[in-house]
Amino acid sequence: MPQTILSLDFYGNEIIAALASLDEDTDTLRLRHVFNQPCRAFTSALVRDMESARTELTDLLSQLAPYMQDPPSVIVGLRGPFLSYKRSSGFKSIDSRNRVISNREIDAAIHNSIPTSLSDTLEVVDILPQAYTIDGNVGIINPKGMCGFTLEVETFLSCALSTHLNTLLNVLKTCGCEDCQVLPSIVALGETLVKTDEKTTGTLLLDIGQTHTSAIMYHKGALVDAWELNLGQNTIIEAVADLLQNDLPTVRDLMAHYEPGSDEIMDEVLEDAQIQLLQKLKKELLQSSLLYLKHPSSNLIVCGSQTDKSFLKRIKKVFNARKVRVGTVEHFMTDCAEDAPDVAGAISLLYHFLERNQNERSVSQPKESGLLDGILSKLGLNSLF
Repeated sequence: MPQTILSLDFYGNEIIAALASLDEDTDTLRLRHVFNQPCRAFTSALVRDMESARTELTDLLSQLAPYMQDPPSVIVGLRGPFLSYKRSSGFKSIDSRNRVISNREIDAAIHNSIPTSLSDTLEVVDILPQAYTIDGNVGIINPKGMCGFTLEVETFLSCALSTHLNTLLNVLKTCGCEDCQVLPSIVALGETLVKTDEKTTGTLLLDIGQTHTSAIMYHKGALVDAWELNLGQNTIIEAVADLLQNDLPTVRDLMAHYEPGSDEIMDEVLEDAQIQLLQKLKKELLQSSLLYLKHPSSNLIVCGSQTDKSFLKRIKKVFNARKVRVGTVEHFMTDCAEDAPDVAGAISLLYHFLERNQNERSVSQPKESGLLDGILSKLGLNSLF
């Protein structure tokens, strides 16, 4: 029986939902439906009006109901300035009789990467293990079954302000999504869209939304930083209004009906406004990350509705990048023609969720007890299997 999975990506002032089915026998994911709905009660995943948020989310779920035969597993993509990110590390001494590393030591090391000094106002929503070290030997991908005295893990922590996170979870619960998993959208995008060679050479991924931009950076194969920046398409509209010396409502209406190439003056104004946004984004990154200042990424991946060819040329010039490409999820089966850059987050959440679950199952698959288990238990090795 296929498993139904629903991702809800809180993208600016709209929610992008991706509904998919997973055939566990063939390990095949099929995208069934993608749905965009304006949700004015939200700014990214930040709830602005509790009652309106319930109404809007209930309406979205009711429109998706005809496509769902069974209750889905729900993944919620978090975005917004109430998120923060941090690299960390955890340590665990191996105290088993034979000094063999099992799931217990791995889980303990990962949990120990949460700083004791973490503010009480923050809650860790995701811990992404990146690499392990055993007795000083670095770069280990999976330490289970190896022998050693000490285990260290490098992790990437995603944190959220508890108040904002709990408000969002309360809205989801009242709408029937009581059992849902929250994940940072930008981490899902990075882990899904950025290729192995791009992580090695250095890559910056920018997901430019309506109200803000999420960014994530890889350097020498590792995820090193991520940001939630209060700059987005609204910044472009504000710059256009300033350049035209007009009010925002008029400019919004003008932009909604504008076709690139239809007005030479407007083309130039829009180009200047986009360059202003990109310069502000680069300035924010340079000020907030010493690593980015020292090692600017040679590759850029861009998501969002602004990603046309002319915009890619401008971002390549402003960021002085060697390569720039649009971030879209490839090689998936679909029943709907949805491959726009602004839906990449919702689809990436599906893939990232499944990959994380498969990794967890691969190290914790229960087995029936038998003669072999008895022998392993006597040898102290049963925790490896």
